[in-house]
Amino acid sequence: MVNILMIISLVLVAYVFVSYVLPFKASWRMKLGLTVFFLAISQKFTYYYYFGGHMFNPQLSETTLIIWESLFNILLVLVPLLVVKDVLFVLVTVVNKATGSHVPWPLKEAKNRWLILIFSVAAAISGTHYALTVPTVHRVEITLDRLAPEFDGYRIVQMADLHVGQLLKRPWLEAVIDSANELDADAVVLVGDMIEGPASSLATEVQAYGRIKSKDGVYAVTGNHEWHHGAAAWVKFFEEKGVVMLENKHHVITRGNAQLVLAGTTDRSAARYGNHGPDLKKALEGAPETATVLLAHQPKGAKQLQGVDLQLSGHTHGGLYALMQPVVAFFNDGFVSGLYQANKTTQLYVSPGTGLWTGMALRVMDPSEITEIVLRAKPVAKAKSE
Repeated sequence: MVNILMIISLVLVAYVFVSYVLPFKASWRMKLGLTVFFLAISQKFTYYYYFGGHMFNPQLSETTLIIWESLFNILLVLVPLLVVKDVLFVLVTVVNKATGSHVPWPLKEAKNRWLILIFSVAAAISGTHYALTVPTVHRVEITLDRLAPEFDGYRIVQMADLHVGQLLKRPWLEAVIDSANELDADAVVLVGDMIEGPASSLATEVQAYGRIKSKDGVYAVTGNHEWHHGAAAWVKFFEEKGVVMLENKHHVITRGNAQLVLAGTTDRSAARYGNHGPDLKKALEGAPETATVLLAHQPKGAKQLQGVDLQLSGHTHGGLYALMQPVVAFFNDGFVSGLYQANKTTQLYVSPGTGLWTGMALRVMDPSEITEIVLRAKPVAKAKSE
């Protein structure tokens, strides 16, 4: 994996060199300096691996991590900007040749190229800082066709991708949970990637998970990062904290004679570790045929669901920022963030994330959130009950 990320990083630098550095109207010393700079900041994962002991969970100081994340994020912001620049340049060139006109290309000017870099640096630094802040609450109402009137107004607090570890630590988690508890929800769901590291090394950072409160309990499923860091130990930890782990299981919540099914599937990455992957059939075995909310870390596969009214997911981190969203969508069946109609009977809400993975600590116009979901019964169903 280190070699793969090194190759990807070098490809990014090569593109920056061809698209940005080489055409720069500057001295060879300036071009050499820029090339060395981009090469250096591209080796974040190499540094994490050799000096932090782990590529995805480096044992480094918080300050060191923030510096490296900010530097690497310059590339994450710059490369998509350069792609847009190059596409526009091709379009301008084609139009000029087709019409015989001479529309000027402003980015030939050195000052304009400096502006691109200055913007990338500013966006990277502010985006890294923004990624580490405590998220605000985002409220969304979702109408479910099969929801019983007794559950109209039922409130679920969803948190995803908290990634508590070396970068997002105990004080941040405590602040997040305080905000969630203030909502006094009917149920709280954690849809994977709650941690960033093995259970043995994060004992002091994650205790606050035991303070989550709701009327009908706290429910969770594993994400890919739980499996990266020893899912069995983490499942045991959360169960000891009173969290109901819905790993290919379901739980029925009642209001009088009405029922609501909360189901969950294990993450897709489980199969790579010799465990059962997501199994919706097993998760819904014996469940009543009523409104069903499914917890699944990754949104991929939601289009094929049957028997599920609403899926709650995370994993995508909202795409980090607008120019990267098409790439994130490509790897997640077109889903990035927000509410989707996945198929005729299933809606999907993809959280942009409550926290962020250490390896991609960036948010540019992509706010994190604690999601308050308010379930609504169809007006016809409500009218019948009245």
